[in-house]
Amino acid sequence: MGGQASNQLTVANALEIAKENQNGQIPPAVTQLLERNIGDIWRRVQAQPSTYVMKKEEFAVFTYYRSRFDNNAVAQQAVARFWNHFKGEAPRVDGSRSSSSTPSASGGPSSPRGPGSSGGR
Repeated sequence: MGGQASNQLTVANALEIAKENQNGQIPPAVTQLLERNIGDIWRRVQAQPSTYVMKKEEFAVFTYYRSRFDNNAVAQQAVARFWNHFKGEAPRVDGSRSSSSTPSASGGPSSPRGPGSSGGR
């Protein structure tokens, strides 16, 4: 097991690394992991376009790649479903979310450049 744990790249770590390195200096292993994940997530959404609800980690990856899906109705519905089903640490009795858990009506801030449709800059 020695060394293996230090070489394990998680999705959460990869997202953090990618967000910190937005000037195009993202390590290939990070890009590969995130690309594989966004592909898997998008296939699940497409397989169940009106019912699939992303998990929090999936939503984080999806948000990072959001610019790829800006004009896609299926993607917009998937984001809305996530927020409709999201359960924060302290859900309110009336079922609404506090303003701190809802970054914006569009499902959060757009992915800052990220390797979206602009060719991976």
